Amino acid sequence: MMEDIIIDDLSVAYPSEQGLTRVLRNVNFRLVSGKITALVGESGSGKSIMGSAIMGLLDESAVVTGKIYLKNQNLLAQSEAEWNMTRGTRIGWIAQDPITAMDPMQRVGKQVVESNCYRNKTSYSAEKAKGIEQLKRFGLPNAEAVYDKYPGELSGGMAQRVLAAMMAMPHPGWIIADEPTKGLDAFVRREICQLFRDLRDESGVSILFITHDIRLAEKLADYIGIMYAGEILEYGTCEEVFKEPKHPYTISFLEAQPRYRLKSIPGLPPDLHNIPNGCIFKNRCKYYELDICEKDQVMKNLSSSHQVRCEWSK
Repeated sequence: MMEDIIIDDLSVAYPSEQGLTRVLRNVNFRLVSGKITALVGESGSGKSIMGSAIMGLLDESAVVTGKIYLKNQNLLAQSEAEWNMTRGTRIGWIAQDPITAMDPMQRVGKQVVESNCYRNKTSYSAEKAKGIEQLKRFGLPNAEAVYDKYPGELSGGMAQRVLAAMMAMPHPGWIIADEPTKGLDAFVRREICQLFRDLRDESGVSILFITHDIRLAEKLADYIGIMYAGEILEYGTCEEVFKEPKHPYTISFLEAQPRYRLKSIPGLPPDLHNIPNGCIFKNRCKYYELDICEKDQVMKNLSSSHQVRCEWSK
């Protein structure tokens, strides 16, 4: 049975010479199982930190509060041994650079079938046919040859497909994909997006797709979360957020895209060492109102699926 991932009041900070850098603050949202959720924001918004938190891959220096639930279990309370069982078998991780995410000294095939060998207590040779079939399923031409290659011999698009095949091999319920199309050309990006749709539709895999590309998110995702300076400012179905964006940042972010008005957002994000009171976006907001924006903002429900962190929005 598929289960949602529930982010409950999650905050992450890192110590620095200037004090704590508060990279995530009081984040609350639900990742819906069986769907693709895109997490979108500018560089430095905290979206990759969110993925690392869900995977238990934060740096040891991180100061973490809050909870992340999967099947009523708080993942953040797990031991390292429990995390090792969770990663791969329950949640798969597709990193920004797939080639460096693989062992450069081991052939592709061995890495693809490794989880099966561990789980079934079988040899690599016994799992080879399944591994080649898995590579074929993920659209790799001449899968037999790819199986015997080293990661450094793969192109960017091939490496992403191989890594996705590896993560899907143990049939995890969830895959967290951090900027999986970064640096790839338009044709390969389309292929990777179709790959994620196939994982959702054919294998029932739930996906968190982390990206700065809001146009790509619109084409691919069922749900979308808009992040800014460590906070989720708007969350809902893609239809809700793109047809009726409610947060001033979402509106401005969309207007900055080439297919819309290509209007830049004036100003800079806040200093995460010194978080201002009130709305995190107030210094750049064209709808600023003193009586509203100087107050701390909380998520409010606009519908059963659409939420916004702004008292100004109607």
